[in-house]
Formats: sequence, structure tokens, C-alpha cells
Amino acid sequence: MQRVYVKTLGCKVNTYDSDSLETQFREKGYHVVHDPKDADISILNTCSVTENADKEARYLLRRFKRENPEALIVATGCYAQTDSQKLLGMDDVDLVFPNQVKDRVADVADQQLQIKKQGQALTAPRIPEDVKPVSNNRQGHFKSSLKMLAADSNKTRAFLKIQDGCNGFCSYCLIPYARGASRSVRADEVKTEVRRLIDQGVKEIVFTGIHIGDYGADFDQAPTLTQLIAELFSWPDMVRLRISSLEPRELPEELLKVLAQRPELFCDHFHLPLQAGHDRILKHMRRTYTSAQYAETVAMAREYFPRANFGADVIPGFPGESDEEFQATVDFIRKTGLNYLHVFPYSKRPNTAAAKMPDHLDGSVVKERSRTLRSLSEELKESYVRGFFNETVSVLWEKDLDRSGRRVGHSLNYLDVVAPAGYEAIPGTIDQVKIKGFVENHRVLGLPQ
Repeated sequence: MQRVYVKTLGCKVNTYDSDSLETQFREKGYHVVHDPKDADISILNTCSVTENADKEARYLLRRFKRENPEALIVATGCYAQTDSQKLLGMDDVDLVFPNQVKDRVADVADQQLQIKKQGQALTAPRIPEDVKPVSNNRQGHFKSSLKMLAADSNKTRAFLKIQDGCNGFCSYCLIPYARGASRSVRADEVKTEVRRLIDQGVKEIVFTGIHIGDYGADFDQAPTLTQLIAELFSWPDMVRLRISSLEPRELPEELLKVLAQRPELFCDHFHLPLQAGHDRILKHMRRTYTSAQYAETVAMAREYFPRANFGADVIPGFPGESDEEFQATVDFIRKTGLNYLHVFPYSKRPNTAAAKMPDHLDGSVVKERSRTLRSLSEELKESYVRGFFNETVSVLWEKDLDRSGRRVGHSLNYLDVVAPAGYEAIPGTIDQVKIKGFVENHRVLGLPQ
């Protein structure tokens, strides 16, 4: 049996895309392996959100070829979209598929592997002929149709990409170029896939996308995200639903009302990208809200979900950010009551407005501010989790085990819970457990009731 290895870098959207690639290869009779040394085809689904992500991609591609010279090495994902020329310049890479043609990977790679196994030279161009190679993100804003592709991850929680792309063009970000224009999967396709996942035994579905709140805006008379979820929540056998991320101005009260109607299904875990807590920096970032508007959104959501878990992305070290403005961000995070942070140190990305701005900060300053925010995140997370000690929560057990062999699961509000030693927690089942303290990092022990 032929074997394929898929490595994912970056966000949950990439995770979904990788699950979809694995599913397509399984349908062709491939066995999915977990080590590139064992693979006939090794695929790297790249990220390009920071310069370090680009460096990691190049390192891994070289490692794949070094450890398995006979394998077909394929690069796809965001870095393949924003700097395909760089990847084409690497002898370690056989095929490059930018995001706009990622759906061709399985067919072309499989075809070329058969040719390679016959001892012949590859017949396909290293990048599809209808795609112009790009260097340093010098490209337009592509728009391709978005269709639902099955993605069987063999987990109790399933990611489901309902939207891709972004029309925002924040000054620091190349994602609109890397993922293309905002576009949605048609509602009937989403509902069909949700039904398939439920019938398959999945107990939690995670809606994912680049700009989920924009869902349906690219179609005439299409349902909004609120309307789509309202219909799904009317199903008697609907399972838990988690929304991976929402822009702060795209969490309307109408959506909160719908989510609050099924508290046993909605995972009250809101990830609302902040990026900065000072209005001047937000303006230069081209964010679409003020700090006051962000705080209002969090406060409104708390009215419906008082114990919800609120997290945010933050970018320390944006060009021109003063010490006082950075401190304003720290103070704002505390005042707003966020519970954790994803910290992305500012990284100069090619062909973005911020890259051309003056007053880029010294790298040591950016690193120090990043350390400050990560330390703050640890403090906030610990405080939030402690608030649930000796309380009973609903936990979905997953297939993962911790280092001691104990089953791991997650509550609706995304507490990371481990079952007690000796308790046979069954993956895909939901238990009521009492939270009894930390076991490691911010993972807690849950005693089934």
C-alpha cells in the first residue's frame, strides 16, 4: 500500500485542509503515516503568518528530502501562495501547490508518484501551468469557488471549514493574499456535511474559517452565520458546536441570543482577535473597531454567557508602538477580563502596508513585550481555570492520552481536563466531572460524577 505523510503548520483552517488532503489520499488507497521517513509522498501544508513560519517551512522541507530522498516532496498552503518562487528555488521540493489550487494536490501527486516509481522523470510542471509563480507576495487578491471537501480526522471533534479568505487587508497581514477573497461554502453543503459528521458519531463540530463572521456575504440571499446556526440548533440530534474565532464587530446580539437558546450545545468559548489595546495602534493596523467597541462586545457576550472563556490574538511590537501604548494594551487586557492570549510578535511581512511604515522596533523590544504578554496570559489562564475548582462541568472525552496514559477531554468552555488514573473514559462520550485541581500546566483533573 502506498503511503502519504501530511504535516500541518499554522491555524485551524490549515488543520481542516490537511484532514481533507488525508481523506482524499485514503480514497485513492493510500495509508496515512506519521513519519515522513515512512512515506512515498510527504506534504507540508505551510503557514506564512510570520517570517519564522516561512523559515520553519523551508527547514522541514529540507528535512523531509534529507531523511527520505526517494519520496515525492510537496509544498502547499499559505507560504506556497505568497512566495512560490522561493519554494521552486529549492531542489528539495518536487511540486508546489498554492492555496488557490490546493484541491489538485491529491490527483497530481498520485499521478506523479506512479511515474516516479517507474523510474521516469516527472511529467507535471513543478507548479501548475495556470498559476503564475509569486515572489515576496507580489500578487493580486485571488478568488476561487469554495466547495465542501470531506475531512475525516478520526477524532471526536471535527473541524468544518465553512468560509475561507479575507477582504480586510489589515496593514500587517498577508492573509488576504495567502487565502484569497472572502468566500463561503453554500449552506446546503454545510448542512449536508454536518449531518454526515453526526451520523459518523462526531460529538463536537468546530466551525472554522479565516473570517467566519463574513459567512454568506458573498452570495445573494444566503443565510447569515446566525441563521445557519439557528437552523442547525433546531435539529433534535445536533451535537456540540464551537466557533473557532470571530472578529469583534461580528458577534451581534442576534447571534448571542441564538447561541444562548441551546447552552448544552454551544461551547461558550469566544476567541476575539484584539491585536492591540490602544486606539492609535488599532487605527494604523487598519482594524475596524476601537478599544471601547471591543470591550462593549466582550461585555455584551458576558451578559449571555457569564462564565465563558474569552481569548484574543495580540501583536506586540507594531511599528511605532511606544512604551505607553504597549502598557495601555496590557492594562486593557486586564480591565476587559480576557482569559488567555495568543501572542504573535510583530513580523515584517512582504508587500504589506506596515512593512513600509517608519519606526520599526528593535527585535529585543519586540521579544521583551512578547514575554510580558505570554506571562500575562499564563496568569489570566490560571486564574480563570481556578474559578472552576470543585465545580461540575460537561466534558467530551477525546482519543488523546496524556503522558501518564490518562484520557484527555475538553469542557464546553475549553477547560483542558484529564480523567483520573484507572477510570475508563470512553472517547466520544460526555461525562459530568468535578474539577479537582491542576495536574500539569493548566490541565485539570476531572472526577466523573
